Amino acid sequence: MIRLLSENIRKEAVMMEKDKKIKVAAYCRVSTDKEDQLLSLKAQKEFFEEYANRNNYELVKLYTDEGISGTKLKNRKAFKRMMQDAEDGMFEIVFVKDISRFARNAVDFLNSIRKLKGMGINCRFVNANLSTEDGEMTLGILALVAQEESANMSKRVKFGKKKNAENGKVPNFVYGYNKIKGDYFNLEINQFESSVVKRIFNMYINEGHGANKIAQILNLEGIKTKRGCKWSQNAISRILTNRIYIGEVINGKEAIENYLTGVRAKNSEDKWVIVPKPELAIIDRSDFDKAQKILKSRHGKFKIS
Repeated sequence: MIRLLSENIRKEAVMMEKDKKIKVAAYCRVSTDKEDQLLSLKAQKEFFEEYANRNNYELVKLYTDEGISGTKLKNRKAFKRMMQDAEDGMFEIVFVKDISRFARNAVDFLNSIRKLKGMGINCRFVNANLSTEDGEMTLGILALVAQEESANMSKRVKFGKKKNAENGKVPNFVYGYNKIKGDYFNLEINQFESSVVKRIFNMYINEGHGANKIAQILNLEGIKTKRGCKWSQNAISRILTNRIYIGEVINGKEAIENYLTGVRAKNSEDKWVIVPKPELAIIDRSDFDKAQKILKSRHGKFKIS
């Protein structure tokens, strides 16, 4: 009787082990947060959910990084969380649609799969039908291809920025102007904001107010910055030193030194791209020059960031 009971328990344990699903995770990434890319992210999520169900896996977690470059890991919060959860033993396999989604930096790619392998976790790349079990050489070559694609993409972006700079395009939002509908890189004067810019220069040049005092006045009046924030001393100082208000668009003040690290460096003034745009002038050059003289005389009292 005892022997029969023991045999039944053993059989039940074997059956339970067979029914136990392998715990897996999936990682998705898109490099921009534009609508078409977010649709791609949605498609990746649906793919892995269906893939796990079809293969009888337990998808314990799906990690997603939105609007994040694949060339560096430091800003990829979901990726870092996945690596931490791997250390905590939450899953046995990581699924990724393709190598470029995992990393476009070959060194980061190899370091990450080695770390996962050291924890006994296999990383599988579905589109290529490869995994860490296939060896580093093949995966390393594909990672280098992904890195080279990223390098070419960086060159194309740089070329585009250079052409935009030469044409006097403005990539960012600037107080005093609106973006032209259908032409994101061009500006038109905002009547209310331009009047505030004129007030700022007048208060600074003719009324003797400093940048901090001007910020306080505007905040008391409930006037907000371009992004709906309160004014600060630095924000006023940036208005006073921006040559766009005399009709000069300046690009190329900074450049990315290395596309893999994303580190930016300031360019010397001779490398700036300056394009006259008289139609954007809000302030007379003489008033602008007066403001620069006052700023110079007060140099050291505050820092413009």
